Parts: sequence; C-alpha cells; structure tokens
Amino acid sequence: MRVGERVSTALACAALDRGLSGVLLFDLDPALAPAVARRLAELLAAPGQVTVVGATTTEDDLWTRVRPWPAEWAGFRGAPGPLVGAGRPPGVILVPDLARLGLAAGRAAVTTIGADVAHLERMGRHVTWAPSDRWLATCRRDDIGRVSPHLLDRFAVRVDAAGLRPGAEPMLAEPAPSWRRAVRAGLLPGLSVAAADRVIELISALGVGARRDLSLARIARALAALGGASVVEAQHVDDAAHLIGLSAPTTEEPEPGPRAFEAGPAARGGPPVETEPAVREVGASLAEPEPLPTVTLPAPGMSRDPYPEDRAEPGHEAEPLRAPWRRSADGGPPRGHPIGVQAAREIRDIALTATLLESAKFQALRCPDHFRGPALHPLHVRAADLRSHRRAPRPAHLLVLLLDHTCRQGWDWYGALAPYLQWAYSVRAAVGVVEVGAADAPDELCAQRFSARSLLDPRVREALERSAGQATPLAHGLSLAARLLRHDTQHGDAAVDEALLLVVTDGRGNVPLRASRTRSAPGRVGREGVQDALDVAAEIGRLHRVRSLVMDPGPRPYAHLTTELAQTLGGSVVPGGSGDD
Repeated sequence: MRVGERVSTALACAALDRGLSGVLLFDLDPALAPAVARRLAELLAAPGQVTVVGATTTEDDLWTRVRPWPAEWAGFRGAPGPLVGAGRPPGVILVPDLARLGLAAGRAAVTTIGADVAHLERMGRHVTWAPSDRWLATCRRDDIGRVSPHLLDRFAVRVDAAGLRPGAEPMLAEPAPSWRRAVRAGLLPGLSVAAADRVIELISALGVGARRDLSLARIARALAALGGASVVEAQHVDDAAHLIGLSAPTTEEPEPGPRAFEAGPAARGGPPVETEPAVREVGASLAEPEPLPTVTLPAPGMSRDPYPEDRAEPGHEAEPLRAPWRRSADGGPPRGHPIGVQAAREIRDIALTATLLESAKFQALRCPDHFRGPALHPLHVRAADLRSHRRAPRPAHLLVLLLDHTCRQGWDWYGALAPYLQWAYSVRAAVGVVEVGAADAPDELCAQRFSARSLLDPRVREALERSAGQATPLAHGLSLAARLLRHDTQHGDAAVDEALLLVVTDGRGNVPLRASRTRSAPGRVGREGVQDALDVAAEIGRLHRVRSLVMDPGPRPYAHLTTELAQTLGGSVVPGGSGDD
C-alpha cells in the first residue's frame, strides 16, 4: 500500500467513525497539511469547515467570538467559537505541529476528542453538544517526546506520511463512490469473537496502552464498513494493524519441508548412492535450544512503530497541560508577550481593543438611542468592561552552567550536578550553557554558548555528554557567562530575580582572552590565561542577584586555582570529585 493510499484510507476511517476523531500523520510536509485537511473536510461534507490552531491560540479564539451586527440592533453580538459544534455539521481542526501546540488548544483537544458530550459555560453562554469535529495533526517522530501522553492518547489513527509528495498525479486519490456512500450512511458492523481475540493478541504483543485496543478495533470496524462487510473478521483487524504500521509476533510455526541437502539422486528418481557421512566432534552446550520467534516484516517504506512515545525520552514538563504558577519579580508592570485577555484588576496594561469590544456588546442596553441618533457618540465604557493582557509567564530564575570538559577526565559529574539540575527543573528556570574545551568545538580557542527555555532542551543533555578537547579557553567562557548574566539580570525589563552561576572547572585556563577574541594561537601562555579568567570573574562578582558556585573536580595539581576563582566570583567551592583537595 502506497503512502497516498494509506493516508486516504485513514481519512476515510476517521470520517466514518466519530470514535476516530483524532488523526496523527508522522513526518508529513507541513505545506501539505492544508490539502489533507481539505480532503477530510470534503469527506465530511463540510468543505469550508477547516480551523487551524497552533501555539498562539488562546481560549478566546476557541470558544467565543465577537461579531459585528447591524447597527439598528446592537452593533456587536457574541458568537460561538470554532470548537463549539452545536447546530453545525462536523468540521476539521488542523494542528500543523502537535509538538508546538499551545496550552489552550491542547486542553481543548484532550477535552473534546472522543468525548460523548461537551459543556461550555463562558461569558454567559451555556451550550451542550456532542463533539464530532475531526482533529488532524502532524508531528515529526523526533519531536514526539515533547507532546503530553494524554494528548497523544487522543489520536487513535496514526499513519506514517513521510513519503507523501505532490507530483504529476493527484497527491491523494479520489475516494471510491462506495466509500462516500459508507460515510454518508454511517453504519458500522459489529466485531466477531475472532476479531476481538485478534485485537487482544496484537495489542498484548505490542504493549499495553490506555486506548490502543479500542483504536485498533474501531479502525478494523471502519475498514469493514468501507469494504461493505457486515461483520468484522480477524482479517480486518490485520488490515487495520497493517494500515497504522503494527507488527506483532505470530505464533504459527513454519511447516517442515524438504531440506536442500535431501534433494539428492533418490529425490530426482535416480538410484540411491550410499555415502558415509563425515563424523566430527563439536563442542556444544547441553542447554535446551530456544526457538527463535518469527515476526511479520512490515511493508517496504512503512514504519513499524505507530507509538514512538513508548521509547522516546520525555521532552515535556511533568504537568504539560497545567499552566505554570509564576510570581512577579517585583511590583513592576507585567512582562511577557500577550497571549490573551482577562478582566482587569488594575488600570495598568489595559487591552484597548478587547475593552472596546466588551463594552460594545452592551451599548443598546446602556443607551437605547446610541445607534439611532443623528450622529454616533462615544461608547459607554464602564469599569466592568476593562480588559488587561494575559501575558506568557517569563522565568524568574536562571541557571548558567559553565562546563569545562577538559577537567572531567573520566569523572561522572551527573551525581554532583543533580541537585542543581533538580532545582532548575522544579522552579522551571531558564538555562544558559557555556561549553569550554569540547572536542568537537568549531574553534578550540573559543568557548560556545546557547540559551534554552528549560532544562528539557535536548541540547543541555548533549552538552553534558561531550568529550574533552585539548585547549581550555576558560577566560572566554567566563566572559560569555558574564554577558548572559548581565543581559538577563541587569537590563531594564529583566524578569530574573535569582540567577545561579555554576562553574565546573579545575581553574587551569591555558588560553588567554586575547587569543580567543582574535582566534590566533598564542606563543607562550604562562599564567596569562588564568589571570584573564580571574579578571572576568571579578566583573561577575560585582553583579547583583547572581550567586556563584565553583564545583571542584577533585585532587589534582594546582588545586588552589578553584578556591582562588571562587573567592574572586564572590562564591564558594563545592566538592564534586572523588575527594577533597
């Protein structure tokens, strides 16, 4: 089955059964997602009902909207949002990248996909309906660890769409007329006992999942309906497993057949030839032989794993569907980019457009002649109409890691770094990493730096696992750390009120700061590199709201350098190696 056929079949199954409302396409080109969503909307007989949700979608965009209304009525009127399915045919909700879906849209997906009933109580609107919209999402397999397991669980139909490309022929074949008739009829056959047993066998061989057995059974039921069958058999379950890429061990043993060396002259009809077999002693173990299991290989080009989250390392927070609690660094104005509006609690940070739209809904009630007079006068705005921006929280804590790879020398520094990494994770601190002396550095005379939103960034783990190089540009690494700390803690709108600089080094910097900036190898170094590092450390020690720690790798020559560096930073030394100096 080609990629286009798999995707078309998956869309038909989702359009046929409301229980298959979530469709996830792996590795689909984002430019092709709108065309695939339009095809699903056509199968649902709602070609114009395609709504795109993403990282910036807010609650106000999903559930309620304000629409203009003729002036003789009220001027504006509230309308249901795109996710409210009461009184309209089912539509398609398109998620271009599931790994970057916002909190509001993620909560909406978990709440409505596969639900029997949904209730909306918002802004005086009371609506109850049965969710029937289909959610079509795309995601790269490498990013699957960043998605909440609860959100992934809602997507029952999963298809590998990596090879889907537009060409001379249509990207997706036109659905067969029988498929369209089956979707319009909406009749689903029941499962036979053999089909139910086959579902349990396949899922138990793969691994236990919250809804995977129901998903496989529903896909098999949809395939049987598309094929015109009245009962779901075991073959339909195998077809469903093949559609999503499942491959499970089979218990059937291969039938014994004639061996190749048995096809001698007697097998060809000739006279038997007596040959004495060669006898040779071979040392073998007396243990019972274990038969190798036989497996069914997937079709060429098809992924064998529709549930990559079972083996992917988690890249999301512990509670990805809960808004993080943030405290303000001081009594100043709110910070962060706007992500919505809320009822104003103070006169600062007022959202003018949202305030005017809120007041416009009540003009006919407050002033009956507002829209009927000879000239329009200003809106009647009251304190209850004031709306302020709801802003994305900015981290109030910062962890800056300066990793000197040349001091590691086989030392497992994960145990020593664990308390500080746990602190950064628990407070959801922003992370800055400065790497010194890495073996794969673009220039061994320079340090490298990157910033991450949290400790879950995969670049942090990669930095902790790099091997050591030869040069140690410690002074340049401290200068990069000083620049990062100065920007995030000392600038005018800096929200960080607690920064921790953790320097993991032995203090033996052998590259002067001038050599790092000019990228020219020095002649004689001596103590110049160490003194440059101390000069930069003195600048960091004068920064406010910055706490510095130097982690000692253990006994070595010139062990006093870490103590001298810590004193210059205004911090303390933390023993992290195999013993004290």
